[in-house]
Amino acid sequence: MIEVTAYKCDCGKKFHTKVTAKRHEANCTCWTNPKHKTCKTCKFSRTFWDSNGMEHEPQNLQTWKQIDCTNPLFDYDKHFTPAHFKAQDLNINCPVWQSEK
Repeated sequence: MIEVTAYKCDCGKKFHTKVTAKRHEANCTCWTNPKHKTCKTCKFSRTFWDSNGMEHEPQNLQTWKQIDCTNPLFDYDKHFTPAHFKAQDLNINCPVWQSEK
């Protein structure tokens, strides 16, 4: 039997050496890292499947995952900052963010 030590970062990634884990923590841009206060680490985030409403024409039906905030203090116009141009529904550095832990 071989014992393996792994170092787990705040974002959930694991590394074999402490140095690489610390380097990753310093440079981490993961949306699953709580320090970025994104929807993926907030207790008020809700993910659901949305569609274009073409259920009666399955050949034209399109579905996608949508992220919604259930925090009553969240104001979309005031607090929303898109995390990335490919993740337009993911908020980053939210002022009303609360840890899911």
